Amino acid sequence: MNATALAHERYVSITTFRRDGTPVSTPVWCAGDNGSLLVFSEANSGKVKRIRHDPHVRITPCSARGRPHGEAVEADADIAEDTTRVQVLLAGKYSWAWRGYTSLMAAIRRVRRQGRPESVTIRIVLR
Repeated sequence: MNATALAHERYVSITTFRRDGTPVSTPVWCAGDNGSLLVFSEANSGKVKRIRHDPHVRITPCSARGRPHGEAVEADADIAEDTTRVQVLLAGKYSWAWRGYTSLMAAIRRVRRQGRPESVTIRIVLR
């Protein structure tokens, strides 16, 4: 499976690795960008922390709950602070679902009186 095919999947599972080598899989939304996959995430999430330690990841097409339905592909990931491009691409791919998600999260933060968390872009390049 290549990056273009994975970019057309509704969800992909990104598997990162703890320091002891234990795999941790998380279903995410992704968008394709010039042969790579972009994922939006909070900067303090576990997957971002694990990628900063070990950039090796495994990508698998999956259901919304993370159940894989294809072969895993080895890849490398890096973290970028700018989220403008990934937000535009996700809004284009997921349309009303992305806008609804971001609106819901903003409403929850207002109710909890929390500030907007720092966000990052995870760029994934298949090996």
